[in-house]
Amino acid sequence: MNICVVSVEGVLALHPNLKEAQPTKWARMLYDGLRTQYRMIALTANEQEIARYWLHREMLRDWAGVMTMPDAYTNFGDWKVKQVEEFLAEGWEVGMVIDTDEEVLEQIGQLGVMTMALSYPHNRVGWRDTTPEVRPWTDVVSDLA
Repeated sequence: MNICVVSVEGVLALHPNLKEAQPTKWARMLYDGLRTQYRMIALTANEQEIARYWLHREMLRDWAGVMTMPDAYTNFGDWKVKQVEEFLAEGWEVGMVIDTDEEVLEQIGQLGVMTMALSYPHNRVGWRDTTPEVRPWTDVVSDLA
């Protein structure tokens, strides 16, 4: 079975500090859909205990592995790319990598792995930007004439 590598921060959690983070609104649906087809691997910059507690609390429980960035790395993105390289070197079939970091996904895509970029919506549905001013009625009527 292929593995799916998911970055906890950004994809599943709204905040990088899992002690304070709420889940993204799509976290549970995304996870439930993917785990039927893939062995799930979570990558996180948080401590192992905190990450496992957060995933369990959010009912995202059936992980093949939860991997924490070691102290030797200072850049989370570099570590994620290195982990995927190591999976491939060990003969794992990496079916998909899901992240919010475009640079990480570009580097992983160059390894021949399918990637999925998640991004946050800029405006909520039904929300209207307040910066444009309301047009005066006389302008609207003159445009119709």
